[in-house]
Amino acid sequence: MATATCQPSQLNIALFGSEGAAGTIELTFFLTNTSTMLCVMHGYPGMELLNASGGNLATVVTRGGGLTFENVAVTDVSLAPGQTAYFNLGYGDVPVGTTSCSVASQVEITPPNDTSFAVVPVPQIHACGGGALHVSPVFASTDSAATNTTAPTGVH
Repeated sequence: MATATCQPSQLNIALFGSEGAAGTIELTFFLTNTSTMLCVMHGYPGMELLNASGGNLATVVTRGGGLTFENVAVTDVSLAPGQTAYFNLGYGDVPVGTTSCSVASQVEITPPNDTSFAVVPVPQIHACGGGALHVSPVFASTDSAATNTTAPTGVH
């Protein structure tokens, strides 16, 4: 029997932590399986920046990136009920030249290999470069990627 892909309806998705320095911001999101069934994720989440009233903002998502917390190997992440996976989001918050910045107070997050999404409130995201975001693939807290992020290490 095949294991189902994790759906937003069976996940609690929220911001876990953030760090920032030198014009680069890192946010870590968690996805906890709140259902009674095992589900699997593989790959990158989808993202869309939203304003306070839920309107779409300019968003350009790049899978991976040049920074350690964005450049994580893609692996299968199996989530038993109550288990949590993470992904990282990086963006620049300093305007360069004439590029615009998207200022979001919530985001749409689509789990990997899915088309449904959850709307997640966030502290203000000020993503410059026309709303340029770099996302990591989802990873388990036991993954070595967790040591390069605001996600906790060794949590199951």
